[in-house]
Amino acid sequence: MLLALVGATAFAAGCEDDSDVAAPAVTAQAPASRPPAPKRQLLEFPRSGNPIVTVKRGERVALYDEPGGEVLEWVHDETEFGSPTVFSVSRERDGWAAVPTAHFENGRLVWIRLDPKHLRADSLHTEIEIDLSDFQATLMYRDRAISTFSISIGMPTAPTPTGSFAVTDTFRGGLNPAYGCCAVALTARQIRLPSGWLGGDRIAIHGTSGALGAEISNGCVRAADEEVNNLIETVPPGTPVTIRG
Repeated sequence: MLLALVGATAFAAGCEDDSDVAAPAVTAQAPASRPPAPKRQLLEFPRSGNPIVTVKRGERVALYDEPGGEVLEWVHDETEFGSPTVFSVSRERDGWAAVPTAHFENGRLVWIRLDPKHLRADSLHTEIEIDLSDFQATLMYRDRAISTFSISIGMPTAPTPTGSFAVTDTFRGGLNPAYGCCAVALTARQIRLPSGWLGGDRIAIHGTSGALGAEISNGCVRAADEEVNNLIETVPPGTPVTIRG
């Protein structure tokens, strides 16, 4: 702007005493056209199954409160337990995905941008359905029940949370004997921890040699070691888990 004003002043001063000199004609030029912006590439999911996204190795992604909104947290390619970071996609909107995570309260979905630079898309055909009222869990494959087994659940003072969750990690060996052979960690958290409890607040489906069909845990779902072993061999991270009261 300064250069334009200086040039205009100099031109006016030079013409003050030359009233016969005509001002040069100024020919307007159309602005140069810009090339079209490249179309943003988005992830595409398989047409069947439950969609998931995996954070690529060495990458990280932001968790947003809404599409294009505030960044709540950054997550890396591995969970706190060393498993690949995989999200179960609950719904999509204009290049964004709503996902459950263990980073926030039960029932809250956060949003991630479906950027192929950072994420890989896929789908799973496995699901776990848990019915607290019947003390039963069902492993589903392609919408068909392939295994139904008895469980124990949280006691009334530390109930198992209900809602839509997902598998984050699986463990076999090296666990506290109270967890039996193995465990399947979920995005669910226990919000009513017993006084003095030091075992963390993550909900898991884990093995047991104790009673089944009872309200005796601190919120986790207990099942026979054989059943949990079968889950670990069948359900990868990202598998949806529905817990009903």
